[in-house]
Amino acid sequence: MKQNEDTFGTKNQQKEETIMYQDEKDINQIKLDIGLLKKDHEQMEAITNKLSVTIEKIQEMNGNLLRMIALHDQKHEQHQKVEDSLKEDIKELHSRITTITRELHDKIDEIERTIGTKIDILRDDIKKHDAEDALGGKQSGIAAEFTKYKWMILGGILAVAWIFKHVNLTLLDTILK
Repeated sequence: MKQNEDTFGTKNQQKEETIMYQDEKDINQIKLDIGLLKKDHEQMEAITNKLSVTIEKIQEMNGNLLRMIALHDQKHEQHQKVEDSLKEDIKELHSRITTITRELHDKIDEIERTIGTKIDILRDDIKKHDAEDALGGKQSGIAAEFTKYKWMILGGILAVAWIFKHVNLTLLDTILK
């Protein structure tokens, strides 16, 4: 019986060892699982910290972008005001140029009429003197000189009239100023 007891005792002992061994395995497995969970927790904490830092940086960049957009809008509004002002100035200059051009054309036309009238008067005087000379014979020296100067004056008047008609007076006006 002793052998039975020994065998039974050995079997019991083996069973107990197997149970203990299984319990130790379970404990080791639990320890391993806890260790893995701790490691996962640490990794998640590190990821969470990195996400927090990233969110802070994104918020900072968002603030910077908002400031940049506000500054850009301000500069755009200022540019728009300057552009509107320049457009008004250009319209005013165009109006002034148009008015001055119209006035110059009117003055040129007036001068042309005046010169035309004076040329007609000179022609009539020349015809009158020619008729008198034909009746009176030879011209005296003074009359010949007078006729010569009349023709020179007439030529000068015609040259001035031609210049006023064909030369750009706005260019001349800017040169004289």
